[in-house]
Amino acid sequence: MATFKSISSIFLVFLTFLNVAISLYEDQIGKFDWKQSYIGNIKFGSFDSVKRVVVATDENVIASLHLKNGQIAWRQILESPHGNQIELLHVDKEVITVSGGESGWYVRGWELNLGTILWEWTLYSDKSLKGYWVISKDQLIHLVPAVGSHLEITTYEVRTGRNNGKTLRISAPWITDLSKCVTAGIYWTCISGESSSAELHYIDLSSQLDKVYNLSVEKLIGNAPGKVTLRSLQYAEPDILLIRNGVGRYVRLQPELPKVFTYGLSPNVAVAPNGDQTLLIQLESSSENPENIQIHSVELEEGKENRIETDYVNKTGISHIITALCRGSACRVLFSAQDHSISLLQLPAGKVAWTREEALSHIVATEFLELPVSELDASIEHEFDSVSGDVFGTLYHRLTSQARQLSVLLTGQQSTSNTGLVRDEFGLHKLIIVATNVGKLFAIDTITGNVVWSRFFNNVESFSLLNKHGMLLFVQRTARYSPLIPQCVLLMKDKITGNGIMYTFDPITGESLQLERLSYQINQVMLLPYEDDEHLKGLLILSGDSQVHLYPSSSKSILLKHASTTFLYTANPKQGTLHGLSLAYSTPENIKAVPTWSLNLGQAELVAVGIRPINERVHSQGRVLADRSVLYKYVNPNLLAIATIKDDSIHKHVLNIYLVDGVTGLIVYSTVHKRADKPVHLVHSENWLVYSYYNERFRRIELGAIELYEGSVQSNSTAFSSHAVSQLPHAEAQAYIFPGTPLAMQATITERGITNKHILVGLSNGAVTEIPWAFLEPRGNQGILNPEEGYIPYIPELPLPSEATINYNQSLARIRGLQVAPARLESTCLVLVHGLDVYYTRVTPSKTFDLLKEDFDHWLIAIVLIGLTVASYVTKRLASRKALKQAWK
Repeated sequence: MATFKSISSIFLVFLTFLNVAISLYEDQIGKFDWKQSYIGNIKFGSFDSVKRVVVATDENVIASLHLKNGQIAWRQILESPHGNQIELLHVDKEVITVSGGESGWYVRGWELNLGTILWEWTLYSDKSLKGYWVISKDQLIHLVPAVGSHLEITTYEVRTGRNNGKTLRISAPWITDLSKCVTAGIYWTCISGESSSAELHYIDLSSQLDKVYNLSVEKLIGNAPGKVTLRSLQYAEPDILLIRNGVGRYVRLQPELPKVFTYGLSPNVAVAPNGDQTLLIQLESSSENPENIQIHSVELEEGKENRIETDYVNKTGISHIITALCRGSACRVLFSAQDHSISLLQLPAGKVAWTREEALSHIVATEFLELPVSELDASIEHEFDSVSGDVFGTLYHRLTSQARQLSVLLTGQQSTSNTGLVRDEFGLHKLIIVATNVGKLFAIDTITGNVVWSRFFNNVESFSLLNKHGMLLFVQRTARYSPLIPQCVLLMKDKITGNGIMYTFDPITGESLQLERLSYQINQVMLLPYEDDEHLKGLLILSGDSQVHLYPSSSKSILLKHASTTFLYTANPKQGTLHGLSLAYSTPENIKAVPTWSLNLGQAELVAVGIRPINERVHSQGRVLADRSVLYKYVNPNLLAIATIKDDSIHKHVLNIYLVDGVTGLIVYSTVHKRADKPVHLVHSENWLVYSYYNERFRRIELGAIELYEGSVQSNSTAFSSHAVSQLPHAEAQAYIFPGTPLAMQATITERGITNKHILVGLSNGAVTEIPWAFLEPRGNQGILNPEEGYIPYIPELPLPSEATINYNQSLARIRGLQVAPARLESTCLVLVHGLDVYYTRVTPSKTFDLLKEDFDHWLIAIVLIGLTVASYVTKRLASRKALKQAWK
């Protein structure tokens, strides 16, 4: 017994110290980072109570949102949305979902309050693409229509998946177009025929009978010209909405004779049961102000109509009602807009309770932007400008500046219009400009994570960039050149014509400078490295017909001066070809891109391209060896990293990695990995390349590292030239086993390049981990032979310690990209991770060697310095007196 008590005491002491260890850096959580969770564009929604609403999204996510503030109560992320979508959401005592696609269907039950899974079963079917689902009591009904032929109905028990009988097959030659068929409650309904002779067909699925009800549409809504469509109304009786010419008629389906309510409704309508009444709610523009939205409600049984003005301003297209809930005179309406934002309206007040910007769940372009200095600092910078005038004007300017400084010192406030959005001393406060796939542009504050401004564009889409989609965002002028305003440009694709759209804007205020719809398709874009007199970098756009366009046109003269040294390339991902172009043959009358080289990579699929960051600086040009000689790095600013995958009859898939000079088309280095497949990620920095791939033979993820050196003599000691290559660089290569699945990879970057390089890897488990480049250096095998060189010996399997996870316990769902930017502190790098969640933080690969610690005792060091100063004067006095006495002896 005594032994048991002693063991218990030791265990309690261990747990006590364990808690201390876990909470060691707990005070720093959320101090330098923030996380925002999203769910995606909503497809279905249902109120489970007066406190929460359950929704399903096109990201294959189900979630419960608090009605008070819109925050996520719980969230469940299902399979990848590519090929898997939620097709049914049923909320009762528990949440029931049906999701899947080509690979099969997953039927799941979820606990309503916590979101934990209760049961699950799978249905595999070769008819997965055309499935429709209906829940009637405890039965799950699966419908598989065959156009022009028949309808198959199969019933399962919801919780077990047991088939209760044979499949019922009903003859249905009237199914001519599945877009004209919907499920309405327990009914399957379709419209067949033309507008003049259209018929409504519906089947009661719960009766398991093959009786089909047919009714002429003319008897329901009249014989007016126009095409007739229909849509179902959720969370009500088995009702549908027949729509003609943008006006709907509410039809309540009944076995004998449907009941028609002849209210003129818009297609954007929802049903809200309210006691014995059925309330139809629709959104429509206000008659006084078309941008304002008002709520139009109709009580079907009594015919009462009511219109309520709301404070919601519709600037993002016509809104879509997801669901509504009424309790007496109080109603809540959940709706979404074309920019994928969702809002909750409260009636009868007409106030928007909250809004969620779900467009941020799919970011396709990011850029960090430095903030401008304050008005006070700007006035000090321009104190000695020539515009100040004579001596008296300069004196007046100095006195006013001093007065402003004194005012700021006394009040602590600056009288500026952009208070808060000013540059800090260490460059940690920035703006993050992001573009989303739906066409919405945001500016996010790095300190708080709040949206500073946003802008939405209709009918735009992303470009196809290799194996992903994205928009092109460039910074033409930063905020360093006061009083000139900074300028950014966003390139998008017109969804209708396929031509490019160029939007120029002020990134600090969001003010639009120019919106131009181009008359051509965009093939390639390059931001010129040259600035004009107003510090503005030009934009070179290569159209689909290989014509060169410059924006602004004032950059034409600057480009002509550097035309002989300006090159660009294009890639065809499907054919696996690269083409290099030169502007050396341009004239003032005609700027043209002439093909200079072409590279065929063997009809392989081009899966990834990696280039060095434009703002990267290489601090050291070489590596000191053990014999005190220098091994110079091969730092080629024109080097492209290309990854291709080709099918092979023997090795299944073959991965090829090429390092190509973008000016001459010379293949500097290439390597082959047999039985290697996607996903492939590339990180190209300085003189090295890191890439990841899937090893099909051993069924694991591996990392490859390549490092290029010129040798003991540097051939391009002053300026690098691709045309002056005397010999190919010496390459060192090594492969590693990676215990994870990377979704995105990026290298850290700092202001001067002095800090050690780390590889940031976003993993499928939601972690973002740091891998020091020292672990991946291919010359690691030299660490055993020459320990003085400081190499880490080769480790086949890379360790992933928990301390290397920069987002600690904040898992990030479906990471799609990483964006890094340097701060003015050499030790610090700013990181944005985006996917279904958005996460921002700072990383310090070499620790904060240029910054004092937070617990640094300033008072102690001040007292010590004062004491040393006083002691030096005292000892000086005593020494002089002693010297004087010795002189008199």
